[in-house]
Amino acid sequence: MLHGMADQLKHAASDMGLRIREYVPVGEMIPGMAYLVRRLLENTSNESWLKAGFLDEADAGSLLAQPAPKPGDQDKADDLYRLAAERHKLSVSHPDVGDGKAFATEPMRDFAEQGHRDRFAAAIETATVPRVANDHTPEQATAMIAAAERAFPGWRAADPVKRANVLVRAAQAMREHRDELSGIIIKENGKDWRNADADVAEAIDFCEYYAREAVRLFDRQRLGRFIGELDETWYQPRGVAVVISPWNFPLAIACGMTAAALVTGNTVILKPAEQTPGIAEVLADILIGALIEEFGPKGPEVGALQFCPAPGETTGAALVRDPRVAILAFTGSKAVGLDIIQAAGVTPDEQHHVKKVVCEMGGKNAIIVDSSADLDEAVLGTRLSAFGFQGQKCSACSRCIIVDPKGPDGEHTRTFIRRLVASTNSLVIGDPMKPGTDVGPVIDEEAASNMRRHIETAKKEGLKLELAMDVPDGLVESVGKPYIAPHIFSGVTPDKTLARQEVFGPVLAIMHAKTYEEALKIANDHPYKLTGGVFTRKPTHIAKAKRDFRVGNLYINRGITGALVARQPFGGFGMSGVGSKAGGVDYLLQFVEPRASCENTMRRGFAPEL
Repeated sequence: MLHGMADQLKHAASDMGLRIREYVPVGEMIPGMAYLVRRLLENTSNESWLKAGFLDEADAGSLLAQPAPKPGDQDKADDLYRLAAERHKLSVSHPDVGDGKAFATEPMRDFAEQGHRDRFAAAIETATVPRVANDHTPEQATAMIAAAERAFPGWRAADPVKRANVLVRAAQAMREHRDELSGIIIKENGKDWRNADADVAEAIDFCEYYAREAVRLFDRQRLGRFIGELDETWYQPRGVAVVISPWNFPLAIACGMTAAALVTGNTVILKPAEQTPGIAEVLADILIGALIEEFGPKGPEVGALQFCPAPGETTGAALVRDPRVAILAFTGSKAVGLDIIQAAGVTPDEQHHVKKVVCEMGGKNAIIVDSSADLDEAVLGTRLSAFGFQGQKCSACSRCIIVDPKGPDGEHTRTFIRRLVASTNSLVIGDPMKPGTDVGPVIDEEAASNMRRHIETAKKEGLKLELAMDVPDGLVESVGKPYIAPHIFSGVTPDKTLARQEVFGPVLAIMHAKTYEEALKIANDHPYKLTGGVFTRKPTHIAKAKRDFRVGNLYINRGITGALVARQPFGGFGMSGVGSKAGGVDYLLQFVEPRASCENTMRRGFAPEL
């Protein structure tokens, strides 16, 4: 119990034989008073758990009930989905779909529970990464495009509900093999337990969410109620899609782009990153299996998906440039993304369409730590965002801008840096197969060399090295992948290399601003516009960030990674991308073409209803 509060209650509890521990907040007066007021508000609120239990005499069942939406609280979109499901008799591969319930993200594994840890450890230990050679030639890719083109008319004409059912079946298959899939990711990609599990959960979410959205999308919509005239709009698939997926989310992003293209009636050639073809092959097998379950083994729809593990420089380039391809969905580096965009603009005479490009590229994302920030939240949020999965996320924090009117050596700045360094130093660098590992290996030696080069450049440019963790002896040899430990540099100004170039690794630049407005200017002064974050307790600064912080995904008083499907639709602009937001309501629109019709109904001798 808190020292100085409700002493009589402490004595009463002690008299009952209960063990009492008193605690007291330690630190500066102003944050301490804020903490005290917060506790007072929590414990005296008219809606608090304490009041409900002790004064209102609520029963234990209602106190412990899950805070889920009540029946009838679903939004309009969910109502529309239920109506569509009833009309089309959507199959019930997963109970939520058949019942028409609101979409909910797949819960993460709770590794605090011994049972979860034991089952997960056993599953990943026996998981086997398929041996997949990246050896498909441009000629083989050409044949795959021809097969996808042949399958397109039948797949385009398929019932949209049956196409959605394919994703539902795939999601259920991934649930049933969830931990095994995580094991493949860990062994092939180097993710730790939590990041691997989140990768699989996100893939399931993409399938479930896009299945629901596609059912609504392909309902024909009437425009207005005009006498003697029937106006309607609907969507049609674009054609053959090429999906080029990255290695850092080898299941989730590959699944998201492929599922979106398939469920909207396009046929797909999936070319995965060369570093992670194994998990991509498993995904392709799951989706093809779902196609066969829904349409039968001999249906023309089964050819809707082709799997093409191959080198990007040759076969990937051929896929991008083939005139029969209608959509290019890509996630990866800016250099490759811009090359794809340029290639898509070439239209030979035999090409009858303009290629649609859905492209997500890089980020140089900033977190602003305001002078009013709660440093408890800011330290942990920055650490997670910068060093989670070794910083190998396009959403990762690589710039941290501290607002301190007293300059880079001010008390606020030094306190934050000191605490961030100490917190980061507590991370465990280890084998990703072990549950306690926070920092695992980086993807390959080429990436590691690029990170080392940036670290050496930062030192040569005179930046202050605040932290350089050590990699335990023998770890590289035992795991078989290179390691780059977390590094933190301070004194970084906007002109330094570390402030401009994307490192895509665990290297954090600490920058300084005297005012919040200056911090926003520094954060915005970069071609990448993907994610950003602000830690502040000022409502006016929150409002200003929403208005002026030019990023695709803005996070306030939390980390800037880990976007959830349908809750934090993900994607940026500027040099960070030209597509829409993955996991959002408008993402599927990138994969379809709108059509409209106007019919003179008076020719039938009657006018339709108003």
